[in-house]
Amino acid sequence: MLAIPQLHAAPRDPAPFWHPRHVQRFLIETPSARSFGQGQCGHLLMDEKRLRFFLAHAKPGSSTDYDQQMQTDDCNAEGRIVLKDGRRFKVSLDNWTGWGAVSNQRTTQFLFCRPCTDILEPDFAFQDPPGQRGR
Repeated sequence: MLAIPQLHAAPRDPAPFWHPRHVQRFLIETPSARSFGQGQCGHLLMDEKRLRFFLAHAKPGSSTDYDQQMQTDDCNAEGRIVLKDGRRFKVSLDNWTGWGAVSNQRTTQFLFCRPCTDILEPDFAFQDPPGQRGR
């Protein structure tokens, strides 16, 4: 009897839904950051470049990890994305922690981006982590 080897065609992991390649439009209605405490945030701004960088490098995280890392006086800025399939999401970025969230009326996905610490600062470097250039 002839043995036929099994084919293990593992499906490629699709990029997370928030990845920039799935985004049709980026919207920044209010670029200024704000604080939920007493932080000074007026000099911090959100723009499309920062939003793209965060979404390209962010990894899913848990709400527990987000809560543990949250800083009351951290500055936060929001943008919106419209995906190619028409879904709309709010994207919230915390400046100092590298955390953010993608949410709609039904769900929130917490995201962590190690190279995104201080992403809203005017002199943010936009450096890809090692081994991720051109992702």
